[in-house]
Amino acid sequence: MKKATALMIITLASIIITNAQESETIIKPITVDKSTLSGIGLKKIDLKNEPEKGFYQKRLFWGHELGVFVVGTETWTNNIKNYPFDEFVYMFNGEAIVKPANGTSQIFYSGDYFFAPKGFNGEWEIKGNNHIHYELSVITTKRSDSSKIIKNSGHKLFNKSKLSGNSIILNNDGYHEETLEKGAELTVKLIGEKPGERTLSKTTKEQLIQILSGQVTITNTSGSGYIYYTGDFFIIPKGLGGKWKNEGHNLVKYLSVEKTL
Repeated sequence: MKKATALMIITLASIIITNAQESETIIKPITVDKSTLSGIGLKKIDLKNEPEKGFYQKRLFWGHELGVFVVGTETWTNNIKNYPFDEFVYMFNGEAIVKPANGTSQIFYSGDYFFAPKGFNGEWEIKGNNHIHYELSVITTKRSDSSKIIKNSGHKLFNKSKLSGNSIILNNDGYHEETLEKGAELTVKLIGEKPGERTLSKTTKEQLIQILSGQVTITNTSGSGYIYYTGDFFIIPKGLGGKWKNEGHNLVKYLSVEKTL
């Protein structure tokens, strides 16, 4: 009887362990919803400090390090003092006119990538004609120490010549990494790789990726494959392992947005 009871306990423990292992979260890349990137499904949000402002938003991802949103607003001028975070922006519709308290005005249009620095002071005018301006917005989930603010830094338009790949020179390993902007909270990089395959050994940081040219296939440790094409946005979570395969015409390039270390 004692032997039978012991055997039952061992069997039960084995089942519990097996079920726990099977129920562990399988880490996979997170595809950014194309419908939301098309401006569909944005919810109107009432702003406490600006109740008359038409403001729309949908959160796509909120992780340990990065938050990713699509944000929309009617034509509006924001008077900003000490902008609270670094922000990476990709404009889908409308334009933005930025007038720093000290410095030269800049205009950003649909299709532009730009960087808004923590600590900015000045005007930020959003223009959407009679329509709604909207954009992809990436921030960190936690604020950096105020001492890390880069004083008097302005908004930065990412150079289209660089994004086209004209500055990419692959090293002997067929890899190129260039920091386009390193702010107090966010770092933006341009990465180029030759076609091929490499191992992902449990990623240590969250990254928003946009494929600028070529195709990337990620196969996670469970064997599931995820294919991303030119123009696609996706998120690499912490702990992702598996295989990363590049395919393209001689070069695959992409943008990476991550938390500044």
